[in-house]
Amino acid sequence: MTIFLGKLLATLLTLTVFSRVFVDSRMFRLVAYLLLGMGSGYLAAIVLRQVLLPALNPFYQFSAWQVGSGLTAFFLIGMMGLRFASRPDLRAWGLIPLGWIAGVGGALAVAGAMRGTLLPQLMAVNALSFFPGLPALDAISVIVATLTSFGVLLFLLPDIGKGHGIPAWGRRIFDGWRVWGYWMFMLALGALLASIAGARITLLIQRVTSLLALWL
Repeated sequence: MTIFLGKLLATLLTLTVFSRVFVDSRMFRLVAYLLLGMGSGYLAAIVLRQVLLPALNPFYQFSAWQVGSGLTAFFLIGMMGLRFASRPDLRAWGLIPLGWIAGVGGALAVAGAMRGTLLPQLMAVNALSFFPGLPALDAISVIVATLTSFGVLLFLLPDIGKGHGIPAWGRRIFDGWRVWGYWMFMLALGALLASIAGARITLLIQRVTSLLALWL
C-alpha cells in the first residue's frame, strides 16, 4: 500500500509540473513551493553539517587564532540574522556580511573564470588545428576565430571605437566588425538554446519513461 501511494504521489506531482505548459494553476505553484522548500531544507542541512558544525571545532582546541576565527564567523552570522529584524536601521547592518559574501564570491568567480576559462582558451589558440593537412588554411581559421572573438567583444562593449580621435573610416571598420560579432554571437546563442532545448526534451523523455516503468 505504501509503495502504491508513493507511485501515485510521484505521478501526480510530475503531471502537476507538466501542467504548467498549458496553464499556471495553483497546484503547480504549490508543487513549485514544495520543491523550493525541500531544496532549501536540504541546503540548510548541508550548511549546518559541513559549515556551521565544523566551525565549532576551534572552541575545542587551544589555538587563539582559530577561536578568534570561529567567534568572527558566528558574529557575522548573527549580523546576517539582522536582515529579519523589523527595524530598517537594524536590517541595514545585515547588509555588511552579505556585501562581504558577494564581494568574496565575485572575486572567486572572476579568478575562476580567468584561470579556468579565459587563460586556457587563450593558450589553446596556439594548439588549434582545424585543418591539419593544410597549415595555411588552418592559420586563416585561427585568425578568423580570433577576429570573431574580438567582434563579439566589440558588440558587448559598444562604446569601443566611438572616440572623437578615431577617423570616420576607423569607426566604419569598428561598426562592421561589431555587426560581424553580433551575428556570430546570435549564432552561438542559438546553438546554446538548441542544446538547452535538446536537454529539456531528453529530460521529458526520461521522466515519461520513468513513469511508464513505474506503472508497467
